[in-house]
Amino acid sequence: MFSKTIFKQTLKANVKLWLIFTIIMSVLCAVLIAVFDPSTLSSMSEMVMDTPLASLLGSTSFLGMLAQTFYSIHGVILPLIFVIMTANSLIAAQVDRGSMAYLLSTPTKRSVVVGTQAFYLITSLVAMFSIITIIGVSSIHIFQSVIDFNISDFIMLNVGLFLLMFATSSISFLSSCIFNLSKNSLAFGAGIPLAFFLFEMMGKVDSSLEGFKYLSLNSLFDTNAIINNGNYLIQLIILGVVGIVLYVIGIRVFKEKDLPL
Repeated sequence: MFSKTIFKQTLKANVKLWLIFTIIMSVLCAVLIAVFDPSTLSSMSEMVMDTPLASLLGSTSFLGMLAQTFYSIHGVILPLIFVIMTANSLIAAQVDRGSMAYLLSTPTKRSVVVGTQAFYLITSLVAMFSIITIIGVSSIHIFQSVIDFNISDFIMLNVGLFLLMFATSSISFLSSCIFNLSKNSLAFGAGIPLAFFLFEMMGKVDSSLEGFKYLSLNSLFDTNAIINNGNYLIQLIILGVVGIVLYVIGIRVFKEKDLPL
């Protein structure tokens, strides 16, 4: 279920997009680490006290700041856009414009094509978050060496964010495998993950809307539990299982569905 030739072609076609998002996220993570100042954050906390924004700002600790900014907003929405664009381009967009018909006219099996595309999307996320983690750890040693915190918690934030994006990417990939038109693939492959993100944000901003977060897959990535030594392992396992199951279903659907070839 893997073709080195197809993987190389996919990598060449998508590497620029991957580089753009990886660089942006790495730089953003490094900047947030570099500019962290407990006194400034405390002043901001006082300014937004008793407002809906207070819950978004969260803890004034170093990891608390990162958890409520990069790992809740920037680090979620940016890879989400990458996942939506890439997943659609790997299957549905190729079927839509007819290039999939050319590819499948060769002796290459459907299972090999779809399996290789799934492998690319997963490995691109692994590579992206590995680089971000390395950049983040290096930035901490350079800019925040005097701050006392648990580096393993920082690494687990990256692992948790990766698993969230892994599960999210499986939704977009499944949608890309189900639909033959890009507009339909994007409607579900982008609409569902974006709805999850908005539900999570709504639950954080207003306590009266807290129930919305239970409708979101994003709530399984509990940054507060990670930085406060809470229970989060089961939630991360669920994200991993969801990702595996939906990728397998997506591969099976593409293998068995009728295509306009």
